[in-house]
Amino acid sequence: MKPRVEWLADHPDLVDTVIGWHWREWSHGEPGASLDAWRARLVTRANRDQVPFTLVAFVDDEPVGCVSVCHDDVDARYSLEGPWISGMFVVGPARDQGVGRLLVRAAEDRARACGAVQLWLWTSEAAAFYARCDWETVVAKQGLADVTVMRRAL
Repeated sequence: MKPRVEWLADHPDLVDTVIGWHWREWSHGEPGASLDAWRARLVTRANRDQVPFTLVAFVDDEPVGCVSVCHDDVDARYSLEGPWISGMFVVGPARDQGVGRLLVRAAEDRARACGAVQLWLWTSEAAAFYARCDWETVVAKQGLADVTVMRRAL
């Protein structure tokens, strides 16, 4: 079955699934990280038709990935830019099946519909993926602790 993308706002029962993905993927080493605080932030990103929003990808009615568009997960060097893609995740078995690209395109389309003229993101390891999705590198990662900052005109 072809993957599809829907608003997290239409699936509030999936907040814990999405936050579980985020927590396992990115909470390591964050001083004072709190699952409850992460969940509360995700709930604020569960809007429909306005930034911030979160999208969920499904295959055969199974949630397999997510992405958020927000104003609060920025690279400090470009804090006046945005909105920003955040929390892009696809479960292992669904990778390399076009789900990530579908999520990025849906985020771009829906951000444009909300009035955004560009999107930004920072990544420590997925710059090549976003480059394949036609994103432009603003600042390339230089060292292990650095991130790549990218943008895409909408």
